[in-house]
Amino acid sequence: MLRTRLSILFGSLRTVLMVQVALPVLMVLALMLIVGQNLISQFIEERMQRDLQLITRAIHLPVSQALKKNDIEQIESSLASVFGMTEVYGAYLFDADGRRLVSFGVVNPTRRQATEALELTLDGEFAQYERIKGRKVYSFFLPLFDLAGQPSGLLQVTRKRSDIDKSLAELRYWAWGGFAVVSLLILGILALTHQRAIGHPLERLLRTMQRIEAGEKYHRASQQGPAEVKKLAAGLNEMLDAIAQAEKRENAQRQARDRMAEKLRQTETLAALGQLSAGVAHELGAPLSVVDGRANRLLRRARDQQDRRELEDIRHQVARMTSIIKQLLFYGRSSRAPKRMLDVDMLVKRARRLLSEEGRQHIELIPGSAAQIEGDALSIEQALINLLRNACQACPDGKVILGWEADQVARKLILYVEDAGSGIDPALRPQIFEPFVTTKIPGEGSGLGLAIVQRVMREHQGSAQVEDSSLGGARFELVFPLPGGQSVEST
Repeated sequence: MLRTRLSILFGSLRTVLMVQVALPVLMVLALMLIVGQNLISQFIEERMQRDLQLITRAIHLPVSQALKKNDIEQIESSLASVFGMTEVYGAYLFDADGRRLVSFGVVNPTRRQATEALELTLDGEFAQYERIKGRKVYSFFLPLFDLAGQPSGLLQVTRKRSDIDKSLAELRYWAWGGFAVVSLLILGILALTHQRAIGHPLERLLRTMQRIEAGEKYHRASQQGPAEVKKLAAGLNEMLDAIAQAEKRENAQRQARDRMAEKLRQTETLAALGQLSAGVAHELGAPLSVVDGRANRLLRRARDQQDRRELEDIRHQVARMTSIIKQLLFYGRSSRAPKRMLDVDMLVKRARRLLSEEGRQHIELIPGSAAQIEGDALSIEQALINLLRNACQACPDGKVILGWEADQVARKLILYVEDAGSGIDPALRPQIFEPFVTTKIPGEGSGLGLAIVQRVMREHQGSAQVEDSSLGGARFELVFPLPGGQSVEST
């Protein structure tokens, strides 16, 4: 008999609706209520904190002015006024040494607490929960400054933590009360209705949504069950497909915006660098020449070895600054010389000879087949000199190779510089041709040498790239289009 009654009870449609539909719905609503309650609680707490902060800022100016005049009566009046604005628990004013000047409140912060707060306000205003003589409060601290901009005091306004907790408790009470009422309404409606059971199809649909929420973005709902559920599953799938397509479009648009922003940043950098280099050359060129000339005259007359070394150091640093100015000017100014046909062999030998004059004799030349390229000789020479100088600095006593290869099929010419140094870190290679990026220690490089190489190659419709060298170091390649061939896209 008992089994029969239980079978009738749990087999009824009313029970099925309550167990398979009502409970999941109520659980989802409870979860949403908890999440919403937490959000609203956070909002209320932040609002109450913000009210206290606004009140503190409102009396900051009169208190600061009164403190400058040492008008204690005005300070007390300003602090007392905050108690009529909101539920303020205490208001305190401290001097720059942490001594309490004026206080309103049941309990007063200790001098140690005031001193710690003064140290924290060196970075600006701040707020925190704390205990003042065993009582939990929320305090907002605002520093005061004198006419010289030096800290002159600290303004602290507090309110009881219990006030905030009370408001949050009232919110929870009304929220769960409303939830109970809604739950009773849902149970009453389900108890009075006798529709076809749709619990199982809805559970499958719910599991689908949970999987998607868990990260399976491409999972789709199976269209099974009553016609209404099938339509719901089809609509969900269409919505998910639309969201996926929208995310793809958004990603594509974001990448396009990032590329555009990067190009704009580079353009602005070039423009600013051009203006900077012109100004630097104008302002520093003549003074540096005067410094170098006078140091040279003093050097010729100096007899003490220590004085001579110091003067030589001055001339060395002047020469270094002059070199940096020249690099800035070269980088910020595009070549306007007409392009003409250049013999690669002569171009390479001239660059090698210029480096030899600087005392770098260990550059090995590996000539390729006879070839010509179209371009500006001075710009290309500068690019080669920058690469050769970097290679020689990377391995002062090692091997450096300069050569070229002509690819008649691909219609391109490759000028390459290899060294036996330590090479370039693969993680740094994507940024190695950007301005001011350098692997040298501070004081040995400006970070413009490879940026100049990149600009020169762009002006010649070519590309600059770096890879590992068979010598153990780095291999830099300058790829030029041969006359009559296609342009080589710059990297």
